[in-house]
Amino acid sequence: MKPNIFIVGPSGTGKSTSLRNLNPAKVAILNTEMKALPFKGSSKFKLNLPIPDMKVFHEMFDKVLNGKNTEIAIIESFTSLVEHQYRDSGKHYTGFDLWGNYKEELGKILLKSKGTSKYVVFTGIDAIIEGANGVEERCIAVEGSWKKKVEKEFVIVLFSDMVTNEQGEPEYRFITNKQKGFENVSAKSPMGMFPPIIPNDLNLVIEYIEKYFADDEEEEKPKAEAKKVAEPKAEISEEEEMQVASKQ
Repeated sequence: MKPNIFIVGPSGTGKSTSLRNLNPAKVAILNTEMKALPFKGSSKFKLNLPIPDMKVFHEMFDKVLNGKNTEIAIIESFTSLVEHQYRDSGKHYTGFDLWGNYKEELGKILLKSKGTSKYVVFTGIDAIIEGANGVEERCIAVEGSWKKKVEKEFVIVLFSDMVTNEQGEPEYRFITNKQKGFENVSAKSPMGMFPPIIPNDLNLVIEYIEKYFADDEEEEKPKAEAKKVAEPKAEISEEEEMQVASKQ
């Protein structure tokens, strides 16, 4: 079972561009945005599938999860996916029933992203929650009762960020956990999996994950070998002892 991943951040901070170094032959992109990928070489991603509505999304998502060749499923993006779901729920329900169906259907999609041998990656913009002291939190943008709760459904949440380096060039990166200067973002990841800040490269992210769990397996081997101690010989009974003595 692979950890599911969410890449969240403001528009223009390199979320979609982070796909650029993935192996196109192993990737399926469920393109709910219905637009071109913003990087050179994007035409190599032959399974960049336009998703106009929820019916097509569910059909394609199931095919990708059950397919043999695809190893990585990208939902590009969660932001437009929830808009599709709201419209779909609105066709059948109104009022509280609409929001109840919206919540339930999104929950089913998030659940599917967990129990699979494939990497499932969502991208999406963040919402800014302000309080008396200014920006208190930046979380995954979603309407209804899922607000501030989507993050808990993911093992890894990376926050996309852009800074200008000393040469005056943009530098795109991922924040991998809450840290000094990024206390209000929703980034999280298993302890020790990533450095605090890494380049916005999803292929690199997966390499870190693979190494992390490979190291876990290597640590388990000595423990398993230590358990393989020789079985103690059964103690000889008093009766058997006397029989041996009589023969001598």
